[in-house]
Amino acid sequence: MSRRLFAVPLAVLFLAAPVAAQAPATVSITLSNFHIAPAPIHLAAGQPVRLVFTNASGGGHDFTAPAFFANAHGLAGPVERGQVELAGHASASVTLVPARGTYKAKCTHFAHKMMGMSATIIVD
Repeated sequence: MSRRLFAVPLAVLFLAAPVAAQAPATVSITLSNFHIAPAPIHLAAGQPVRLVFTNASGGGHDFTAPAFFANAHGLAGPVERGQVELAGHASASVTLVPARGTYKAKCTHFAHKMMGMSATIIVD
């Protein structure tokens, strides 16, 4: 009788493990005047991730990384032409499965990259 009681919780643990493994990790990316953090951005290749972009400033910014977004799979979220546009103090979420590689990201608003709004995305 005690063996059956022990076996049921183990079976539940083994069945629940794959579901938990499928949930995407969350990585927060903050855009501010004139910085993108974290720097660099590290992601795991082939692992689902939810990128949460937050604009900490009052003015608009974008996160532009065309090669990164083009090589990702399962892309869901407000990505247009390889960029996420954020109004002042706005947030947006993008879920994807990143492809291995090193990618460049920047804000394309006038002179923002020149003032330091660039980042590297490293997907291992």
